Amino acid sequence: MRKINVVVIYLFLLLVLTYLGTNVSAGDNWYHYEQGIRLINAKSWEQAQKNFDYYLNHPEMHRQMFGVAHLGKGLMFQAMGRYDRAFSEFQMAIENDLHPEVKISDKAYMNIGNIYFKNKAYQDAIQAYLKTIKIDHRNGLAHYYLGMSYLRNGEYEKAEKEAAEAKRLGVPFTALLEELTVRENSKTNVKEPNKNIEKK
Repeated sequence: MRKINVVVIYLFLLLVLTYLGTNVSAGDNWYHYEQGIRLINAKSWEQAQKNFDYYLNHPEMHRQMFGVAHLGKGLMFQAMGRYDRAFSEFQMAIENDLHPEVKISDKAYMNIGNIYFKNKAYQDAIQAYLKTIKIDHRNGLAHYYLGMSYLRNGEYEKAEKEAAEAKRLGVPFTALLEELTVRENSKTNVKEPNKNIEKK
């Protein structure tokens, strides 16, 4: 009788652990996301999409990974130059940002900003980078590209402020500061007309 009770308790614990395992840790399976990113780098688009879709096709196990899956698909379409699809996937990533430990909305906004910046839509890029910074104010690259967007948009004081913040946060890029310095030097080096010219 005692042996039966031990077996029943063991089976009950096994059942509970199995249930908890599928509902807690299965959602943290990053294999397909990481594999999808590798496949993007190899330009194996169809295989990359299959890896991201794995999460979406198994909602009972991976609901909390939906935002991550859409982020991966957005990165894939961005790499392919299919920006409309990338925007759509990044928006879905923001709407499905459900992972309890890894938030990805800031990454989606950052990539939206990068697409706008690449296409010289600087005002739209500014808005996307501001949303990134609102979520993660320590994102040095968001400050850097926000500064570049301000510079391209003619908002020089704001660009200087963002350049300083990016530098403070350890961003090693120097183009923003260099362009601001060149602009400042060209303002101060404007030659005045020579007053010593003899009048005839």
